[in-house]
Order: sequence, then structure tokens, then C-alpha cells
Amino acid sequence: MESEVVQRWASSLDAVVVYAQGALCTRVARGTVPADGRVRVTGMPRSMDPGSLRAKVVGGQGVRVTEVRVEVDAEPSGTDTADTLRREMERLRDVCAAAQGRRDRQLILISEVTALRPVPPTRKPEDPPRRTPADAWLRLAQFVDERLRGLHLRLVELEEELRRVEHELSVATDRWVRASTDVQSGHVATTVVAVLTLVGTGTGTGTVELELEYGVPGAVWVPAYRLTHRQGDDSGTLVLRASVAQRTGEDWTGVRVGLATADLRRRTDLPRLRSIRVGRRQPAPAPSGWREPPVGLADLFSGYDAAGPRPVPAAVPVPVAAAGAFPPPPVPQGYGTPAVPALAPPASLDYTLPPPMPGTVPPPPPAPQGYGAPPPAPAELTGFAGAPPAAFGAAGPAPAAPRTPSGRPSGGAGP
Repeated sequence: MESEVVQRWASSLDAVVVYAQGALCTRVARGTVPADGRVRVTGMPRSMDPGSLRAKVVGGQGVRVTEVRVEVDAEPSGTDTADTLRREMERLRDVCAAAQGRRDRQLILISEVTALRPVPPTRKPEDPPRRTPADAWLRLAQFVDERLRGLHLRLVELEEELRRVEHELSVATDRWVRASTDVQSGHVATTVVAVLTLVGTGTGTGTVELELEYGVPGAVWVPAYRLTHRQGDDSGTLVLRASVAQRTGEDWTGVRVGLATADLRRRTDLPRLRSIRVGRRQPAPAPSGWREPPVGLADLFSGYDAAGPRPVPAAVPVPVAAAGAFPPPPVPQGYGTPAVPALAPPASLDYTLPPPMPGTVPPPPPAPQGYGAPPPAPAELTGFAGAPPAAFGAAGPAPAAPRTPSGRPSGGAGP
């Protein structure tokens, strides 16, 4: 079996270096290396970091460590089972009941002694007056005092014993209640061990000393300074003290303790050194001004490209009157002037104003809206079929009347 082949070495905690958070522990193990070089070092804490385990040979010629790893051993455990805890709880319950009975009997005895009183004999009417035995009363009172003193001292001892047994009973009951739900079905105890493989010329011959180093969390230290100065002296004494607290599961009693302000979890990788060339120095090339585009620039507009082209807004239809829907405005004619034939409006209306005629004054621009005045009424955009004929000529000046060769208008009578 493996337990018969692999040797087990017991280890002891030798030194601890407490960092700002965590601690670095060093254990020492000694033993004779077997022929196959496989050794299991026991005593490792459960809270250790498996990735921080390091091992080296400090005592042994020609032996070195080639492999180290952490394993968990499982062994049947016959202690702290539910049945054992239940039996202990029942035993302490009986002990507590016996102690409470002794305390109660002591209280009864004290009450009986306290009730002792001198009782004089009944005097008959024909008996003469008798002398009071004061000495007997005093001796009885002295006896009661001495007896009560001893009984009370014994009562104090019984009450102290009862409190101690009740405390042990409460602890045992709590352990039994907790173990009844969290105990494993197979009653298996687990331990953490370090498995090492040693090779070398000294394997299987002499004693080898190993040093194992590992990190554990749950340790911290706080500095405290104390300055001592005497009045009138020009010097003082500054003492640095450290308050160390740890919950690593190990006993640090009698262990060399060191302090460090560094962070144990911070990486301390070696820096990458730049290459050094030996030769004639050359001027550094001028910067070209070009640099690599940032990563992910092509994906910046992916959402815009995936959306497609922008939709074209729908055109609002504008009704246009058909040609010949309404007659043109009449043109005034003079006497003897031939009639001008009416022109049909074009198929599409152009709302651009014609240039003013020579000698005419263009219409003034619309007056600005006054402060507080109502806004102008919106233009009617209904069909042109219902609009009056005069609405189409309101935008520009009235058409000029035809003139005669003499330059007079032909619409009215001459002077």
C-alpha cells in the first residue's frame, strides 16, 4: 500500500514573517530519505496557499528537491462523533444534577442551623422565679455562629462547582447540537500534507533536513511607537512595538517572528531589460508623424452602416388647377381697341413674382408684426377651384392697359 511505501515526516514551525496582509511561514522537517525519494511532510495548515509552497534542502549533501505538491489525506476519525458527544453530554448532565443536589442539601442544613433558638422550660404558677441561664444562651449562639460559618464556606465551594459543571454541560450540548448536523457520515478526518520527491547521491543513506515555505492569509500587524524623554535631557528613546493578530490555525508560540511593510500578494516579477548594442552611435530617426489607429476604430461606425441609407421624406401633394378651370380676369378696353384674346394659364403655376414695369413703384414690404399683436392668419391651401379669380393676381401689380400709338391709355375717354 502507499502508506507503507511513502514515509511521513513531522514538521515544526520555525519562523514567520508577517506582511501588511498575510504571512510567510517556514517549516523544518528532518528524516531519512527512502530509496524511491518520496516523502510526505505532515503538519501543514488548512489555510495555506497551495500555489505558494516552496521546498529546499538545507542539510544534506547531493540531495535536491525535484517536485513538491499539496495533497489532502483522509483517515477514519473516532473522536468527536455524534455518539461520543451525546454520551459526554449525558454524563455531564448527571454530574450537574448531583452537584445541584449537594448544593440544595447544604441550603437545607444552613436553614436548620439558623433556626436554632434557646427555648426556656414552661413555668408553673406555684414555681418560684428562676434565674436565666445566660451562659447557656451565649454558648448556643457561639455554636450557631461557628456552624453557620463552616456551612457557608462549604456552600460557596458547592456553588462554584455547580457553575463549572453547568458551563461544561452547556458547551457539550452546543457541540452535540452542531455536530448532529455537520458531522460527516463516514466520520472521516482530513489533513493537509506536502508531497516531495528527492533525488541525489545521498538518497537512502543519511539524514536530510528540509525547509518548506508557504504563505497564509489571516495575519496582520499594527505598529505602535513609544517615545521616552526626561525633562532637561536633549535626547530620548523611541521604541517601536508591533501588535500581531493571526487566524491561520497555527500556534506561533516560541516562533521567530519578523515584520514587513510590503504586500505579500503583490507580484515581484523581474523587469525586462532592453538590449544593448556595442558599436558606432547613430542618430535617432526622425519621427514620421504616423501612428497606428486605435484598436476598434473599424467597429465605431458598424451600427451606422448596418442601419442602411436614410429614408427619403414623402412629398406632400399640392393640388394644381387644370388649365381652363377658370377664365382670366377681364382686361379693360378702350373705344376702337381690338379685343385681346384670353390666354389659358399654364399647366404648372409659377409663384415667382414678375419684375416691376418701368415707371412703377413696387409694393412696400409687409409691416412687421407689433408687440402683442395676434399672429397673421395662415394662407388657405385648399383647392384652387374654390378660390376667387382675384386671388391669383394679388401677389403682383395690376396689368397695364394697352396704349395707343400716341402714348395714351386706351381704356378711358380722352381729354
